[in-house]
Amino acid sequence: MADSCFASEFYNSLISSETSSHFSFSDYFLNVYDSTHDFCDTLPLLLSKGTVSVTSPFSYEAAGLDAFCLLYTHKGAGRLFSQENILPPPLENFQELLPGTLAFIDCRKAHKLICLHNIWEYTVCFVTTPISTYFHQKLTLPGNCVFHLDKNTDTFSAWEHFLKIKEDDEVHSLMRSRELIAFYTQLCLSNSQQQSGSYHVPAYIAEIKKSFDTAYQEQYSLDDLAARYHVNKFTLVRQFSRYYLDTPLQYLNKIRMDKAKELLLHTHEKIGAIGQAVGIDNTNHFIRLFKEKTGVSPSVYRRETPVL
Repeated sequence: MADSCFASEFYNSLISSETSSHFSFSDYFLNVYDSTHDFCDTLPLLLSKGTVSVTSPFSYEAAGLDAFCLLYTHKGAGRLFSQENILPPPLENFQELLPGTLAFIDCRKAHKLICLHNIWEYTVCFVTTPISTYFHQKLTLPGNCVFHLDKNTDTFSAWEHFLKIKEDDEVHSLMRSRELIAFYTQLCLSNSQQQSGSYHVPAYIAEIKKSFDTAYQEQYSLDDLAARYHVNKFTLVRQFSRYYLDTPLQYLNKIRMDKAKELLLHTHEKIGAIGQAVGIDNTNHFIRLFKEKTGVSPSVYRRETPVL
């Protein structure tokens, strides 16, 4: 797929689209890279890259594009519908694209992206199918192609290394291919580790995780946990992050926000009461944290998320 015609290939793949007046899909193709080098048929290649900001209404549905899309959300939120549920599109069959998530989309299949809650900022990369197909099959499950890329992890570092190479010549293209393979590999390793809980998780780390999973409403601090298990708190943070890819408090807050989502959708409790129920007594802090993790406030999430 030559770089000069990739934008045309994308436009030809569109089934439908809706955009606000200040955005054009040409923003997707501000950085389009040469795909005519002799290794391009074998190694994964970056076709185009862009960081965009879209506002509601924004959506597009596409199929038949011979590429994969890597979409990392910085701010706001979007939704992804994939081939098996796009027609008809029951609202419960979507994946949320929240800050810190990466969607790994097979653009050969039907998919639809929509913007939520007024603004959505993300980096979008289109890459070729060689090797990417293998990693997509290895990493994703039906209806699940979204991953958390938490900062201060090897996976996020690999993602940044891939993005920072900007020059467009044969040597730098080869370097980008190397960094993309390194990112895919690191994502596989991290995903496998997270799912299996392998590598002999220390008993006290597993116990802390279990406490967070089952008693998330309790109050925790790193100092208290370190004292309870007789370890240095920096060691505790490092080991917990190694096995569960988040710091202890990051992991705890993810659990709390997931429980808060359930309470927002399935109860009529006030926002402050829900914060207290998940272990956050300060309502303003709960609202800030919820918005940081989901891209929207609790009240907006309750109002705009369909209840199954």
